[in-house]
Amino acid sequence: MKYKTNKISWLSLAAIIFTLIYSGCKEDDDLGMADRLFRPIISDTSYGGTWIRLVWDKYASANSYQLQLSTDTFQTILSEVETDTTFYRFDNLEYDTDYFIRIKSIGETLESDYFENDIIRTSDYPTKLENITSSDVIDTQVKVKWTDVSYDSLVVMSADTVFKTVVLTETNNTDKQVIIKALTAESDYVVKAYLDGGYQGKKSFSTIAPQVFDGDVLDLRGYSDEESYSMLNQTFFDQLAIDYPNGVTIVLSGGTKYELSGGIGITSPFSLVTGYTVNGKAIIEVNGNFDLPASATVGNVYFESLAFTDHPNKPKTTDSNYGGTYVMNISGSGSSLDSLLFEDCDIRYKRGVLRIKTGATVKAISFNNCFIDSISGYGVVNLDNSGVITNSISLTNSTISHTYLIVRADKASNPLQSFVASNLTIYKSGGTTGTYLFDLKNHPLTEKGEISNCIFGPGAAETLNGYRSASSTIKIQNNYRTSDCVWTYNVDANGVPTGDVAPIESTQLTETAAEIFGDVNDNDYTVTDSRLKDKIGDSRWW
Repeated sequence: MKYKTNKISWLSLAAIIFTLIYSGCKEDDDLGMADRLFRPIISDTSYGGTWIRLVWDKYASANSYQLQLSTDTFQTILSEVETDTTFYRFDNLEYDTDYFIRIKSIGETLESDYFENDIIRTSDYPTKLENITSSDVIDTQVKVKWTDVSYDSLVVMSADTVFKTVVLTETNNTDKQVIIKALTAESDYVVKAYLDGGYQGKKSFSTIAPQVFDGDVLDLRGYSDEESYSMLNQTFFDQLAIDYPNGVTIVLSGGTKYELSGGIGITSPFSLVTGYTVNGKAIIEVNGNFDLPASATVGNVYFESLAFTDHPNKPKTTDSNYGGTYVMNISGSGSSLDSLLFEDCDIRYKRGVLRIKTGATVKAISFNNCFIDSISGYGVVNLDNSGVITNSISLTNSTISHTYLIVRADKASNPLQSFVASNLTIYKSGGTTGTYLFDLKNHPLTEKGEISNCIFGPGAAETLNGYRSASSTIKIQNNYRTSDCVWTYNVDANGVPTGDVAPIESTQLTETAAEIFGDVNDNDYTVTDSRLKDKIGDSRWW
């Protein structure tokens, strides 16, 4: 009986298991189709300037896939495609643009949710625009440069909005540059290039803060080149004296030409400067000079970052006097000027820079960081009348070349109190017998006398007259001269120096000027000699 009982138990257990399995299978059969599809996951992306390619995994029950392309988080659908592959490439896209892409699976009766891919930014066009550096940008202008190609136009964008379109000329494309004006200070911009209507790349830049001047300011940078040229006339300066009797800063546009014609009488103080510029100094074409009318009393006249040059009517080739013009030729007896200052100016092709030919007063004269070249018989500073009153003359950190003389003060009977010549680079200056680089005869220099840290190249003649002065305490130190700079020594019948002409005490180098300087034929006075670099001469050449 025991055996039979066990047999029945095992049969019952088998029947129960079979019933459970059958029941489970039947329940599965009753579930029907799945109620959703899995979202496809993009596994790989690649892109170029105008295309994006995507790859994703294939999922069961997905017959195809839908992709959407947008640039504004799918507010606008730029492209919608359906494919049964597991890859797709969008073409004809914009360069350097953020794109949003999403994808979903599509089955026979179901669709998955969208999978949104990370933002993809297409590559930018390989532009020929050059990088815009700090030297190319000011507060209201930018200089845009390019290579190899000729563009139709440049479009300046501000906050994704067209700020300005510049149609390029043949000259622009020949020069491979253009200056874009009338920008807003302290603003971010993008400039885009176009050729035949097609995008050719871009560069970004930011304008700087406006230039700040003390006192009243008259900014002339907004005028056209044609308007600017004849603006600095006598009527203009007469009106200045009415509108700004205590002085004004006149701001000129870099690279723009201005005419100085006739004798411009000055009756009020002013500063004439080049404003922030991406195009060099303002250019003053001189066909005359500044002057002081008789008995005029003026405070300070200040010139900064200006290029004084020849005039088309009196070109530098006119004669040996370069047309006979000056920067300032004072003819008004009894006139007075507190100071005349030149800072960072380029002065060329003049009969003289400053000549005072009557009994007038210019209390202080200063040239700093200037380049002075091709000045004829009246030199840089000429006190050309016994009644001239000048207290101080200072020439510092400047280059003076091809100049007949630098300072002549021997006619002035009123004693000069201070004279400084420091860190000068001098080449082919100093004329024939009777002229000197620095003629300070009769001037005891009671306050200060100094010639220091200068380098002298050869003079215009075989020998060079250095200086003469009534001062016994003038400090002459740390000067150098090239081997072809030969000082003149005046001697009496017995060969004894008379003392009328003094050589400027200096260390003689063993090399000529052509060997010491970069390229004297091109007015390049760069020095690499360790004895001179960072110490001697005009610092622009270090």
